[in-house]
Amino acid sequence: FKIEEDLRQAQKMEAVGQVTGGLAHDFNNLLTVISGNLEMIEDKLPPGKLRDILREAQDAAADGAKLTGQLLAFGRRQPLNPKHADLGQLVTGFSDLLGRTLGEDIKLTTTIAGSDLNVVVDSSQLQNAILNIALNARDAMPKGGSLTTEISRVHLDADYAKMYPEVRSGNFVLISMTDTGIGMTEEVRKHAIEPFFTTKEVGSGTGLGLSMVYGFVKQSGGHLQIYSEAGRGTTIRIYLPALTGSKLQESGLQAEKKESPLPRGNELILVVEDDARVRRVAVARLGDMGYAVLEADNGRGALEILRKNEEIALLFTDIVMPGGMTGDEVAREARTLRPDIAVLFTSGYSEPALATTDVISGAQWLRKPYTARELASMIRELLDRR
Repeated sequence: FKIEEDLRQAQKMEAVGQVTGGLAHDFNNLLTVISGNLEMIEDKLPPGKLRDILREAQDAAADGAKLTGQLLAFGRRQPLNPKHADLGQLVTGFSDLLGRTLGEDIKLTTTIAGSDLNVVVDSSQLQNAILNIALNARDAMPKGGSLTTEISRVHLDADYAKMYPEVRSGNFVLISMTDTGIGMTEEVRKHAIEPFFTTKEVGSGTGLGLSMVYGFVKQSGGHLQIYSEAGRGTTIRIYLPALTGSKLQESGLQAEKKESPLPRGNELILVVEDDARVRRVAVARLGDMGYAVLEADNGRGALEILRKNEEIALLFTDIVMPGGMTGDEVAREARTLRPDIAVLFTSGYSEPALATTDVISGAQWLRKPYTARELASMIRELLDRR
């Protein structure tokens, strides 16, 4: 009976994942149009009030992109996008949202101990993990209580690593979250990170929260530890590898490079996109960068253009398109016609199947919504490689 129930739960999660994945894909197309147009308007506006209003709209579109990223992570394994972050700033910036989520009955305290709390992490996925832990804490405190988050830099020595076989020694930044809730028995604690394990009533939770947190932390090179006793609350600790001085300097240099002018070119590019608004934004952006652009709204039309124009240097195509031909099929045909053509895919999905396989040798892909800088850098990288 338990196996049947787990199977039903798994099937439900798969179905919900497909629906959320589809919605997130369509929403990413809309965000590509919104953020692309705002970006092009911003470039033409002088500094002032209008530009500030536009920047606020851009920030809102970026938040929308983060939200769709979380929806996609719910539906399938999302590739991480790790970047340099100061965990003190990241967690305190997120605490307002946590406070609103937890409600007035729960006192939220965040303590930052010391400095040098730099790590390389996927910020949106870490926030998702913290939110999962906070929601579990809220459910464990039905009559209210307190949730204390502490961030500090710690060194795990070899002796500590011997006690916990999964743990490796070294310098880490620790996020410790402690609630005053009902706690867990030893038996519950043992199973807490297993997928679909939940102590909540049917319909009140998926049982995936802590297993998602565990998977994300492990994928980030860190450790997750749970300390709990029935009636005495729970502490969950996330250890993430600390960034060393040399790596920190390197990431600072990368940040400086981002302020340089957009890379430009004059090659001929073919844009294939079925959504007219998304296509118009891509064509306009590429035109501003100096490229000559041809466009098609489906795969068959793209191949006709390719047959007539031997000078096309790069194919920039959406992956999921109606009309019987997907983007990777177009790219395969294009490589048959022109073995030297550079290929750049784009998708509103987080992890198109071809992103993890070498279907098209040397191809790259951009997840929607993308910035003009991401597009410019990727195209230049592909063209310079030819």
